[in-house]
Amino acid sequence: MANIWIIGITCAFMLADIISGCLKAWHAHDVQSKALRNGLYHKAAFLGVIGLAQLTELAADKIPEIELNLPITGAICAYIILTELVSVLENLRDVNPDIGGVLNRFPAHPADEPDDKPDDEHDTEK
Repeated sequence: MANIWIIGITCAFMLADIISGCLKAWHAHDVQSKALRNGLYHKAAFLGVIGLAQLTELAADKIPEIELNLPITGAICAYIILTELVSVLENLRDVNPDIGGVLNRFPAHPADEPDDKPDDEHDTEK
């Protein structure tokens, strides 16, 4: 149970993302139960991955044939915390555009980049 703090902190970041997402939806007058439900499924999947990492560490601790000296749970939780942090900042930026000045210093995610290529350039088979 050495990972209880990192798991608790990770859950706090997930909760902050849910709250900031609700705030963003409320601010935009676009509250949708489907979006919340999808977000909760996303969080449940994160919790499943954390549980699997904990189980893997427990197995390595209890079964001598499994040698694993990696902090799997810590690494997964660090990734989730960073993911949730970015999501919370994006939600807050949408509620308060003044926050965008800070966020614009970081490169955009490739999925958020506008697609400037004409449609015929997307077709690689010619």
